[in-house]
Amino acid sequence: MPNAVQLIKQDHKKVANLFEKYKKTKGQEAKRRIAEQAMEHLEVHALVEEEIFYPAVKKELSDGALIREALKEHQVVKDLIEELKSMEEDDVDFDEKWSDLVENVQHHVAEEESDLLPQAEESELDLAECGAQMAERKQKAIDEIGASSMAHAAKSRPSSRSKNPTKHSDSRHA
Repeated sequence: MPNAVQLIKQDHKKVANLFEKYKKTKGQEAKRRIAEQAMEHLEVHALVEEEIFYPAVKKELSDGALIREALKEHQVVKDLIEELKSMEEDDVDFDEKWSDLVENVQHHVAEEESDLLPQAEESELDLAECGAQMAERKQKAIDEIGASSMAHAAKSRPSSRSKNPTKHSDSRHA
């Protein structure tokens, strides 16, 4: 199982790949699907870092400035995601706002990978244990988002037919 730093870097790479895929994709509907995937990944990633990784690292570092900066950057990204999610399908400003999100995420990733992650690796933090906690929390968050997305999709579909209407409500209580 990957340790905490490895998990974070894997997430960074996955989102970077989605950013590239978005850039190469034609058609607003296809781009929007990729954007939604990336935003879900970013939301889960931020949640796990904020709940598990940052508090653990903060205990090990003498200066909490890096964590405070990372949390501010997360808030900017969350605000941009909120704006993007509230935009209409055909909003002409979507691409511009998306570019703002990509730029902010890339800045955050660069800082985190050059400053915070190396310090975490040099600290006394048990990165394997932290990684296990992060992986478990990440899976729960994915299950919660998946259940929420499924419920939202079911509500927005014209047909109320569903293969297993109770499946997604159970995963929230896992």
